[in-house]
Amino acid sequence: MALNIKNPHNYLPIFEKTSKNTSFHSIIDILTSSKDKAVLTADAPVHTETLRQFWANAEIQYEDNKPVTITSKVGKSPVRISPSTISTTFSLDDLVGKTNFEKHELHTEFIRGYGAQLKGFTILKPNFSPPLKFFSILF
Repeated sequence: MALNIKNPHNYLPIFEKTSKNTSFHSIIDILTSSKDKAVLTADAPVHTETLRQFWANAEIQYEDNKPVTITSKVGKSPVRISPSTISTTFSLDDLVGKTNFEKHELHTEFIRGYGAQLKGFTILKPNFSPPLKFFSILF
């Protein structure tokens, strides 16, 4: 059976600086020097059939009402995903870091690059410079 690639899961970023993306050069610098570069550039193809099989068999384990591990089977192979396996696989060394950020912390940082009057807690993507628009999609 041929495995079908699941798009768009298998696209890798291109960290090339060109004259057409000069406003993103600072973001490219941040991402290429980031500890998360291994995650961004990991070439791990996702196949439609195995993805469906994984989620059809997936069980989520909780501790203190928080999900901590996903276990499943793909074919006859057991699969276990947890923060520690992700951290180890991608050499993140982030298991003791901060796991969430208060909204006021995020807003304080974004206000610095916001090109309009802030009204309440609503931030509008068009009011950011192109590099900050890139980061604003994360929130």
